[in-house]
Amino acid sequence: MAGAVSGPSVACFGEILLRYSPMGGRSLASSDAMEVHVGGAEANVAAALASLGHPARMVSTVPDNPVGDRALRELRAHGVDCASIVRNGGRMGAYFYDPPAGPVAAGVTYDREGSAFAMAGRRAYDMEATLDGAGHLHLSGINLAVSEESAEAAIALAELAGRKGIAISFDGNFRPALWARTSRRPRPLIGRLVSMADLFFGNHKDIALLLEAEFSGDGPERRREAALAALEAFPNLKAIASTARHVHDSSTHSITARIDTAESSAEAPERRLTGILDRIGTGDAFAAGVLHGWLTDSADLDLAVRSGSALAAIKHYRPGDITTVSRTELDLAMEGARDVRR
Repeated sequence: MAGAVSGPSVACFGEILLRYSPMGGRSLASSDAMEVHVGGAEANVAAALASLGHPARMVSTVPDNPVGDRALRELRAHGVDCASIVRNGGRMGAYFYDPPAGPVAAGVTYDREGSAFAMAGRRAYDMEATLDGAGHLHLSGINLAVSEESAEAAIALAELAGRKGIAISFDGNFRPALWARTSRRPRPLIGRLVSMADLFFGNHKDIALLLEAEFSGDGPERRREAALAALEAFPNLKAIASTARHVHDSSTHSITARIDTAESSAEAPERRLTGILDRIGTGDAFAAGVLHGWLTDSADLDLAVRSGSALAAIKHYRPGDITTVSRTELDLAMEGARDVRR
C-alpha cells in the first residue's frame, strides 16, 4: 500500500455488494461454479483511493453474519476505514455477472432488494460521527435507486456535508434496471444531489436526463457543450468529469476522458484497449483516479483526467470490481510505460 498523502479524509457512502461470476468461461445459465468478489460503486472508489494513499472510510450497512464479515475483511485488506459501517440484520446485496461471449454482450442481474443496506434509513447512521474529520464525501445515484430509505440517507448525508463545508463528488451512475423497480422518478432525485455537489461524474446522456434536453457525445466540442449546459444549470458545480467509450467488440474498446469547468477543460488522449479481461468497475476506477488528482491539486485538470483515464484503463485488465494500485504504478500507466520493469 502507498504511504499516506496530504489531503482530506474521503467518506464514501453506498452499498457494498457481492458479485458472482461464472468460472471457466461459462454463462450464468450453464455454470456450476462461481467466483465471488466484493464490490459496489463507492466501495470500489474507497479501496482505490486508499491504495493511492488517501485516507478513505466506507459508510454502509452490511449483515452481522459471516457474509458481512467477508465484505469487511476485503475492504480492510485494502486499507479502507470500516468503523462507520453499520452491522445489522438482513441479507447482503448481490449481483450476478454474465460475461461477454463473442457477439453477445455482458449482462448484470441484480439481487439487492430487501438487503441490509436497502432497509437501513438515515437513522441507522450516526452521521455526525461519520463525517467527523472528513474533508470530502463521495456518493452515487445508485443509492437513490436502491430504495427510498437509502435515498433519504444519501440526501441527508450530503446535506450535512454541505452544512459542514465538506466538498462533495457525485457519480450519476444511472442504472435503468434498478430504477425500473421503483415508482420514484430519477430526474428530481439525481438533480437534488447534483445541486449539492462540487464535482459531478456524468456524460452527455446523464446531462440530457437532468436537463430534459438532447446532447450529442460526438466529439469533444459536443461533449463540452453538454458540460457547459450542466455547469450553468447547477452553479454550485466546479467541474464535470466524463468518459466516452466506443465498443469495437467485446474485447476491444476505445476510451476518451475529459474534465470541464466553466473556464477550462482537459482531455486525456484516447486509449485503445484490446484483450479486455473485465470492464465492470471501470467507471468507479475513473472516478477514483480523477479524485486522486483532484485531491492532490484541484487546479490541475490535466492531472485529474489523466489519472482517471489511466486507472480506468488498468481496471479493464483486473478481475473483480475493485482496482488497487500504488502511485508508482499509476504514474507509469499515465506515462504509457509498457516494457518490463527490472
